[in-house]
Formats: sequence, structure tokens, C-alpha cells
Amino acid sequence: MKVEMPSVQSRHTEEEIQAVVRAMRECKTYTQGEELKAFEKEFADYLGAPHAIGVSSCTSALELAAMVSEAGEGTEVVMPAHTFVSSAVPFARTGARLVWADIEPDTRVVSVDTIRPCLTERTRVVLVTHLYGLCADMEPIVELCMERGIQVVEDCAQAPGAELGGKKAGTFGDFGCFSFHTHKNMTTMGEGGMLVFRSEKDADTARKLRWMGHAPFDEPREKYWVPAMGNLVQVKAGVWPINCCLGEMQAAVGRVVLKRLDGINEQRRKQAETFRTALADCAELGFQTVTERLSHVYHLMGVRIDGVNRDDFIELFYNKYEIKCLVHYIPLYRTPLFKAFGLGEADCPNSDAFFDHGVGFPWWSGMPDDVLDYMAESVRAALSELKGG
Repeated sequence: MKVEMPSVQSRHTEEEIQAVVRAMRECKTYTQGEELKAFEKEFADYLGAPHAIGVSSCTSALELAAMVSEAGEGTEVVMPAHTFVSSAVPFARTGARLVWADIEPDTRVVSVDTIRPCLTERTRVVLVTHLYGLCADMEPIVELCMERGIQVVEDCAQAPGAELGGKKAGTFGDFGCFSFHTHKNMTTMGEGGMLVFRSEKDADTARKLRWMGHAPFDEPREKYWVPAMGNLVQVKAGVWPINCCLGEMQAAVGRVVLKRLDGINEQRRKQAETFRTALADCAELGFQTVTERLSHVYHLMGVRIDGVNRDDFIELFYNKYEIKCLVHYIPLYRTPLFKAFGLGEADCPNSDAFFDHGVGFPWWSGMPDDVLDYMAESVRAALSELKGG
């Protein structure tokens, strides 16, 4: 292949490598130490959020959010089906019924208009995924949910640093869940995540759930080993704790990567502008709509193709031009997993249409101009050939 999606979206710098080496040599512990505390504070400060806890992945962040939230048996959770599976499984695991909200055809994320028809008296949580790096229009969503006493969870796995009206994604709702996976704009050596909170009480609950229910003893102990080294508490009635801590080396590298996250995102915006501008006159292509209030971080380059068969396009692109495209995010209700749990019904025509026409182009931080030029030229040539030009 001349161009394909790499497994690492953003490579670590020498400074980040040395941060890991320093942590390996100097940290008093390899987990739940000073590096993690510092990373949590610095990430919260970067977002403008009051509380943040580091976890092993965004899936873990979503698991904790589901555990702390009001989702459970007899309740409903509204979310998009056009998302990665980790958005949904943690909330399904609580026993709540998932209700699929459609996406907007131009932004490919949910809106207040697609969420409102899904709400019932049993709705306790609305989950919003900021997909491809674009923040959903959160203000009317949060306003609607606050009026009805519904909690809002933001899945920001693909949108660290994305903004709406100057406010960072993950700070609008009750919970913000972030990923530092190897495929994301920023990574902590392959895995990692962060969960941010509006409520101090929720943050305290999640911290105790994060490490198997360990909590400080309420009173000073006369003998430090009595009654035991750890105080295990029931953090939330009926909820078992988990272990999803972020290691010190990952926290150390995360602190350094965080300092250049804005630069990474700005570079990705520039390469997106280059690619989109080169194909602006191709009527067959539908890019995400981005308004002036939105700061897109372009985690992925997902495009809708009309006028030619999507599968024919990908096959030609792969065989003739040696460019490997992907198809992102089959609507979850169309998968065997969710059908097996009785969640195979949905009225989401926009989600279906984008999946059936969508193409994910190879995309990573620091793409060379000659690669972007070759992809754009190849798109034009492939479209012309498929249309008989």
C-alpha cells in the first residue's frame, strides 16, 4: 500500500521518551503516585474542569461514568448508534435500556432535535459522542436535560481539545470521557484515559470505585496495621468496584503530550483544510459541516460519497491507487452483538445513510503534503473513472 491508516496516530517525541525514563528511575511507585496526581490536575486545568481522574482507557472512563450515573434497571439511556461500541456497552451493563438517537446528516453527531424525540419519563442519562473530532452542539442538549433532571455524559474519545464557543468538549455535561489510545490525537504509550466531572461527590465516588473500593479510614488509627492495610467500602449500593488505574509512566508521558496537544490539533486542522480545499469542487463528496463556533480537531477524515457506489470506490482506491480506506462505525443496532440483546430496532435513517455511503480516508498527525496531494488526485481520478469519465 502507498497510503494506509497507521496504528499510531501521533508519535512520541524525545522529551516524552525521557519523561518515561525519568519516571521509571525516580518514581516511588509505578501506580497511583505523584505523576498521576499531577496529570489529573493539569488535564483538568487544561479543560477548565473542576475534577479529573486518570484511568486505563476511555472504556474504563465510560464504565465508571455508567457506574456513578443514575442508569440502571428500569431506566433508559439515550445515545447515538453511530459510535464506537465502548460508548454503549458500559451503560447496557447497568441493566438500562439503550435508546438509539439519530445523527444529523451534515455533522454526523447527535443534536437536541435528534435527542428530544427519544426522551421518556424513564430517561436518566443522555450520552453524546463527539465523533471524528467535532463537538456536538451541547448547549441546547444540556439545557433540555437539566430541565428534565437527566444526566449528560460526553464521550470525548476522539475530541481532546475540541471546542464549542471557546469551551472545551467534556466540560458541558456531568461527565466527560477521554481516550489516550494509540489511535487518538494524543496517546500515553498506547492506552490510557481520563474522566472529568462537574460534581465533587461524583468524582469522589469514582475514585473509590476505580481501585476496588479502597478508601481512606475515617479516623486516625492507633496502630497503622489495625484492622487492615486497606479500608474496603461499599461505594455505591449494589455496585461492585473495578481496577482501572493509570500507571505512573503513562501519566508522566501524558503530562508532556498535553503541553503540545493544541499544536497537534492545529496541525491536523491545517492538513484537513489542505485536503478539503483540494476537493472542494467535487460534488460527490460530503465533508462534515463545521461552523465558526466549532473548533474541529480532525481525529478522522470521514466523508460521504454520493453519485458512485461506495464499495466500488473503496475497491478501486485499494487495487489501483494503493490507498486503504475504512468504513467507520456500523450503527450498533445492525450488529449481531446488540441484536442478541434485543437492541436491533431503531429509527435512524441518517445513521444508516452515512454508514452506507461513508468512507474513512487514511489520516494521522503530520501527514506530508505529497501524501495529501496524492490522495486528492486519486479521489478525482477514481470518481471520474467510476462515472465513466
